[in-house]
Amino acid sequence: MMDLQLLKTFLTVAAGLSFRKAAETLHYAPSTVTAQIKALEEDLGIPLFDRLGRRVLLTEHGQRLLHHARRMMDLEAETRRVLLDGEASVELAVRISESLGIHCLPWVLPRFRARSPATRLNLTTHSQHGLVRDLRHGVTDLALLLGEPFSAAGLRIEVLHRERLVVIVPPESPLAIRKTVHPADLEGVPLILTRHVWSVRRLIEQALSEAHVGIEGLVQCSSVEIVKRCVMAGQGVSVVPSFTVQEEVRQKRLALLDWAGEPLAAPVLLVRHEERSLSPAAAAFIDLLQAFFGACRASESST
Repeated sequence: MMDLQLLKTFLTVAAGLSFRKAAETLHYAPSTVTAQIKALEEDLGIPLFDRLGRRVLLTEHGQRLLHHARRMMDLEAETRRVLLDGEASVELAVRISESLGIHCLPWVLPRFRARSPATRLNLTTHSQHGLVRDLRHGVTDLALLLGEPFSAAGLRIEVLHRERLVVIVPPESPLAIRKTVHPADLEGVPLILTRHVWSVRRLIEQALSEAHVGIEGLVQCSSVEIVKRCVMAGQGVSVVPSFTVQEEVRQKRLALLDWAGEPLAAPVLLVRHEERSLSPAAAAFIDLLQAFFGACRASESST
């Protein structure tokens, strides 16, 4: 029988693809993590990780083990709960866009704790890279993302909301006195975008092209905080979800304008494995996300 402690160490290494990070998470010495993975590999008779210098990658056997190891850990937690007639600690792994997390978690978390107090919630803000694989193998239970809907075999993708995108400029910009921005207004102005608006970049570029407007420079990055700082410093303009700049607009550190052309919006996507049964904790978390973004839709429709 496989040692559940070794499987827990395996899942922790696989989650971050790092022996060092796993040691920090589990509060082990790095040598202990290495020894436990070696013991598991010897017990199974197969290599689970490829060591490429400081990099660690799952082997094909390791990828196959992921889903089954997660199921065994879930079963172990459920067994403890039933035997002890209490709320054993269970885990829920959620990958969430950083800006969405800042937006919705202050509302969601206290309600989730009330409904699932024994659940250990593991939130990560990694990019979409590797998400399909992690959902298929059970490393991640749910994902909440901003971006264009996509399709992948075995995954269920639900659009919870469409967040309004706005143009932001420094308060001292000549554009700041306007309510809307036309393509012609951006002639020669550097444009700074985050991945959250890459899905509507085609609309922006099409509008600029039709107006025969050239872009002086284009910067792309993954952090909306970096984008806001650059715009405040007068380095260009950007298109961001409106909820990410409400505080800066209130403090008059940024000016917010609507796009004069076709309305721009970024879908909020809830992604999970369609065949994996939902745990009570996952179902509760989904229910709260749906309630939060349902309230957002209702609020926008009433204004």
